[in-house]
Amino acid sequence: MIVTGNNQENAAYPSGLCAERVALYYASAEYPGQAVDTIAVVARADGMDLPEPVTPCGACRQVMAEYEQLSKKKMRVILATESGKCILVEGMENLLPLAFLAKHLKM
Repeated sequence: MIVTGNNQENAAYPSGLCAERVALYYASAEYPGQAVDTIAVVARADGMDLPEPVTPCGACRQVMAEYEQLSKKKMRVILATESGKCILVEGMENLLPLAFLAKHLKM
């Protein structure tokens, strides 16, 4: 299945949500228990193609790491521009080393 998300802006900062979290939360609500195999991130700036792929913010990285831990399956992350420049990341430990996860709460 493919689930999409988009950035949700709000005048009361920081009430907005990034597209990554919107997509993950929607997928979790609609398809509970399904592991996320791959998440792709493409950003636009006023309709112009960005020269480099953007990376998820810290909050999104934390959420992605927790979903990966829950599913016990590595998540592939594709960071891309509209023109096709791509960075492939295998596993959240490569985007968020030393992540604070649920297992740390049990220590």
